[in-house]
Amino acid sequence: MKYINGIYLGACRANHPNHIIMYQDINGKRDIDGDMLEVNISHYQYVIATPPCNWWSQANPYYWRSEYALKTRHLLPLILIRLAKNQKPFIVECVKNIKRYKENRIFDICKLYDIKYQVVGRHVYFSNKDYDVSCPQIQDFRYGGVRVNNDKYNQGGTNVHNCIEKWITALEKELNEEN
Repeated sequence: MKYINGIYLGACRANHPNHIIMYQDINGKRDIDGDMLEVNISHYQYVIATPPCNWWSQANPYYWRSEYALKTRHLLPLILIRLAKNQKPFIVECVKNIKRYKENRIFDICKLYDIKYQVVGRHVYFSNKDYDVSCPQIQDFRYGGVRVNNDKYNQGGTNVHNCIEKWITALEKELNEEN
């Protein structure tokens, strides 16, 4: 089995200990510093990215006046374009907000660069690989935004962790079969 290394941009507290991954984190384990749009990804065989979701989240009714949301809203479309042009296997996770994706032309970017997307629970997964990342979802919030399952993975919790884990496993299997 060949070792496959990846990078996780904007990982927050993501952790996939069964895989070789460097973390460009925003709040926790930080192997690599820098902006997700500028980090050198040439040394990695695949890329995972979780840009800040404050602009895109339905849970943020003040997205249009939140300084942080306004400063980071550009990251989702730009990371999608950057990764699609790079042509390495990638997956990008963000919260589900179909209306705002349409208003901000995210689906036009997907069509232009042949990026597939899959809605799983409260999240959307964008990728240049057509893997099924669906898996059972646990309730992690209840009405009013109160966290029910404040687990160790944070940023999307177990739901995002399991979907990303499924994607990495499928990619590693494919890459190992090619070699």
